[in-house]
Amino acid sequence: MRSLISFTVFALLAGAAGAQSLIDTKAPEFTLQDQHEKTVSLRQFEGRVVVLIASDKEGSSQNPAWTKAIRDNYADQVIVLGIADVSSVPFFLKGKIRNDFKKDGESILMDWKGEVFKAYGLTKGVSNVILIDKDGMIRHRLAGSATPDAVQGLFRKVDALN
Repeated sequence: MRSLISFTVFALLAGAAGAQSLIDTKAPEFTLQDQHEKTVSLRQFEGRVVVLIASDKEGSSQNPAWTKAIRDNYADQVIVLGIADVSSVPFFLKGKIRNDFKKDGESILMDWKGEVFKAYGLTKGVSNVILIDKDGMIRHRLAGSATPDAVQGLFRKVDALN
C-alpha cells in the first residue's frame, strides 16, 4: 500500500513537471474540427498570440469565465480557441455530442482522440489555459478556475507579449 501511494504521488509530480517543461518550447501542432465540421489548425494563427482554453466535460463549467475575462480585456488582440476533450465519448454518440455543441455560439474544437490533451499534458476535470506567443512558443499555462489572481497572472503574461 505504501509503495502504491508513493508511486501515485511520484506520477502526479512527474506529470506536473512534464507539463511545466513545455514552457518556452514550441507548441505542439494540431488540426481539429469544430462542432460545425470546420477544420482549424494552430499553424493558421502563426504571428498572433493564441490562448487555448481546453477541458473535458467536468472542467467545462470553468471555461466561460476564462473566455469572458480574456475577450473583455483583449477583444481582437488575441485568438481564443476552445478545445473539448471528447475522447471518452462512445462512437455511437458522436453525432449527438456534436449537435449538443452546436447550441453553443462559440466554435469549439473537438478533440475526439484526446491527442491535444496528451500532447500538451493537460489536466482532466478542470479548465486548462495555455498562452502561445506570436512565434508559436508556449509562454504560460495553468489549470483551474478563473480566480482573480490566476486571471491577473495570465494578463501580465499576455501584456508582456504585446
